[in-house]
Formats: sequence, C-alpha cells, structure tokens
Amino acid sequence: MRRPAAERREARATAKAREAEKARRVTFRQYAEASYLPWAELHQRSYRTTRAEVGWLVKRLGERRLDEITTADVEQILAQLQNGESPSGRVLSGAAVNRYRDRLSGLFKRAVRLGLVTRNPVTGIAKHKEPGGRIVYLTGEEEAALFEALPESVRPMLTVAVNTGLRWSEQQRLLWAEVDMLSGILTVRLAKHGRVRQVPMNAAVRQVLLDLATRRQRPEDPKEPVFGCPYREGSKFFPQAVVRGQAILRTSGRDPGRLEGFTWHGVRHTFASRLVMSGADLRTVQELGGWRTLSMVQRYSHLAPDHLRAAVERLVPAGRNSG
Repeated sequence: MRRPAAERREARATAKAREAEKARRVTFRQYAEASYLPWAELHQRSYRTTRAEVGWLVKRLGERRLDEITTADVEQILAQLQNGESPSGRVLSGAAVNRYRDRLSGLFKRAVRLGLVTRNPVTGIAKHKEPGGRIVYLTGEEEAALFEALPESVRPMLTVAVNTGLRWSEQQRLLWAEVDMLSGILTVRLAKHGRVRQVPMNAAVRQVLLDLATRRQRPEDPKEPVFGCPYREGSKFFPQAVVRGQAILRTSGRDPGRLEGFTWHGVRHTFASRLVMSGADLRTVQELGGWRTLSMVQRYSHLAPDHLRAAVERLVPAGRNSG
C-alpha cells in the first residue's frame, strides 16, 4: 500500500516531467531567433549569410513545433528552393540548395545537443551532386603581376595568403595578440568550422609581419588588427585588380587568360596547389589549411604525379633491376 507522501512525490515528479517536456516543445521560430542565431553570431564567421538563410527558413517553418518537423517537411522546403521560391525568387542551383540543407542540419544538430529534439530530420536526405569546378592557382609571374596591381594596403595580405592559406575573413580578424614571432606561429581563433588552428610562418610571412609591426598605430594594444585593410570584402576591389594584373601580363608578352574569373579564394587554391607540387602529402595540406575533411583536399592530388611516382618506386627493393 502506497503512503500519501510517496504518492505526492510521484505526482510532483510527474508534473515536473510534463513541464520540462512542455518547455522543450518550442517552435522553430522561437528556437532559431532566441537560441540558434545568438549562438551563430558568436561562433560563425559568416553570420550575415547565416541570418539571411535562417530568416527565410523561419518564414517557412516558423510556427511549427521543432520536434514535429519531419524529413518530408525538409524535403518540401528544399524542393521550394528549386522551384523559384528562394529569397531571390530564382531557381537555385544544387550547390545553393545544399547550403540550405546543411544549414537546417546544423540547426537540428544543435537542437539535439540541447535536448530540444531527439532526432535530426535532415539525416538521410542526400545532397545534390556539385560540379568540381576548375582549380586555378597562380604561377610566380601571375602572382607578381597581381601583387603589382593590388592597392598597397592589400599587398601584405596576398603574400600572407599565398604562404599560409588563410582565408580573407581569417586575415581580417587576425590580431597582433595572435602573432607569436618567437615561435613563428599564427593562431586562427575563429576559423570557418569554429575550431582554433595554428599556422606556421615561413620566411616570407615573417618578413611581411615584421614590416607591418614597424608601422603599427597602437603598438601597446594586443587587440590591434594585423592588417589595416580598408576593404570589408574582397569583391569590392579584387575584380578590378585582376583586370589590371591581366594588363600587366599582356604588356610583358605573357598570357593573361588564366586570370580570367580569378577570385581571392583562388589564392587559397594557390597555397594548397604549391604545397602538393612541392611534395607535401594531403594530410599535411589539410592540417595547414584548416580543411575539415581529407576529401576536401583530394582535388589537389593530381598536381603531384612525380611525388606519387616516387612513392611507388620506394616499394622496389634496393638493387633490383627495374627492367
């Protein structure tokens, strides 16, 4: 026979569990605006893009309970993007739809960690196949022409990017507190995937940073930005610099064609391509450049045929006739 006190404890526990369950049953809008976006602003480098994508998703899913959204709902949302119901009113490419898929998946992964839902409804939805695209990297002559064509304030960023693989946003955020000249290490605290990574300096990078250090405006302030670049985005100046670089190449009798459509991200391709062509293995390239998975650097493997041939030649016992 149960005692009244035990029954009261059980009733209180049941009521408490019901209240906790009710608290978890938030709408997509409540979760996105009150929890996910404030977190993303602190931890994601491309917050403006995140906010725009999440804003569109809120318009579609806003009043739905977070734990009631199904895989079928997500598939319908992605289909709308391909049917011209995107924020721009245009039919989105497979790559663009993939970004929204990944955004939704990230939203739900965090909701699972917070205990707001028990499963991620995006799991199992395949991504659209994306074209690999061409990998354009700078030759020495092209780099020199582009360097000359750039505004003087941006030239140090080009040299550092070519020799470290730092993204434009990572260079913009780099502070002098994150530059250790003694150890020769740059610390990237807000990388693309939210992980801290350390990047070694070579002699070229060290020289650029020493030159910049002599021109610091606030030498006692560790939070002073390393690069005093007046441009917030590369698209504001880089296309014009590329055109000037092509003109420089043309004047010197060189082919400017490879620079057609070249973007700042191509500087990062240059970093990875030169590493591979110098014999660095892909795992090293991945670590130095901060790529999240090894598959992201597989695209550069074809640039190292001599390195790969040398690797298989090491399988031949010493002294054995190759014929």
